[in-house]
Amino acid sequence: MHCLTVTYPAPKDTSRFKAYYEATHVPLAKTLPGLKSCSFAYPQGLGPAAAPFCIFQAWFEDDAAMFAALQSEIGKKVAADVPNYSPDGATLFHFPAGA
Repeated sequence: MHCLTVTYPAPKDTSRFKAYYEATHVPLAKTLPGLKSCSFAYPQGLGPAAAPFCIFQAWFEDDAAMFAALQSEIGKKVAADVPNYSPDGATLFHFPAGA
């Protein structure tokens, strides 16, 4: 399995972010081809550094499936939707399970 992780900085309007993200963006992301499972959360930090405002994790069979999903038409729609709720963007990274 391979994990795509997306983190978001704190927005100016947290209520607007959450409403759009949960009602529009996450349902769109759940249509990514090859997606095995996904989840999101609004984490709380445990140390002096600030936690991201929101974190999303999507699991794919392998990195090839993840890259194919990101390059698909749905993947392009998901990426194009980010400014609609997170004007400061997002940080993406990925890793294999057990790494």
